[in-house]
Amino acid sequence: MMNWDDLRYLLAVARSGSMSGAARSLKVNHATVIRRVRSLEEQLGTSLFDRVGHTYVITPAGQVAFDAAEQMEEQSTGVERQVVGQATDLSGVIRVTAPEPMSETILVPLVREFTALYPDICIELSLSMRVYDLGMREADVAFRVTDNPPQDVVGTRLVRLAMAVYAPAGSAMMAADIEEVITFTAVDPSTDDWKANYAPQARVRLQTDSPSAALHGIKGGLGVARLPIAIGEADAGLERIPDIPVELGLHVWLLTHVDVRTNARIRVFRDFVMGFYAQRKALWEGEGLDQGLSSG
Repeated sequence: MMNWDDLRYLLAVARSGSMSGAARSLKVNHATVIRRVRSLEEQLGTSLFDRVGHTYVITPAGQVAFDAAEQMEEQSTGVERQVVGQATDLSGVIRVTAPEPMSETILVPLVREFTALYPDICIELSLSMRVYDLGMREADVAFRVTDNPPQDVVGTRLVRLAMAVYAPAGSAMMAADIEEVITFTAVDPSTDDWKANYAPQARVRLQTDSPSAALHGIKGGLGVARLPIAIGEADAGLERIPDIPVELGLHVWLLTHVDVRTNARIRVFRDFVMGFYAQRKALWEGEGLDQGLSSG
């Protein structure tokens, strides 16, 4: 009889195109993936993948198994979401994902205050620029910087990010002095516009999808970069370039899947986050800074 758990390995190899990629996604070793795929091929009596160079290409028979496995996966996660959505106790784990720069400036104090109120709830925090799939139960709650949240989620718009360009503290730099820049587009796709408008003379020295790398790059002398002011203003090692305007960029959303929105612990977490952000809205949106805000 088929071991249905082996189908998870089929899905992972087909999606990644490699045994090593599947091992990373499943958090197992490479040999385990090979063994489980071979076991499934033996059960089905056919080859599921052809190896082309370093890539594993799914065979026609493997595609049939893959399509069936995907349907099973969706049904399984759908049942799990609906069961989780019915939970009424204020205990257990909430899996939260957020962009990594939010950790020190907002999420650590948020989690500290929340768990003080609800000590039986544990927050499992994944910090990554990767977009986690709420429908596939990769996370229960997601903080996401976007103006186009997915359609199959329940979204709460928290704040709109104010963005500014930062240099190392003490540099007294103005726009005309900028020689090198760090470009970072993961938070706001318009991040490159400021260079064309205010520092066309500068060359790009570093490109990164990590705001933390951009922040440390500024302090390490690699150039100036555009960052959310809630991050830039909180770091004593940075100073805002005064003649480049602060601009409003994308919104921060709190997202949950529609099936789990009624879960008691997720509901109290969502309500707490909304209040927490409301108290700090002026910081994130740049109210009170010494330059006017414009739309980014």
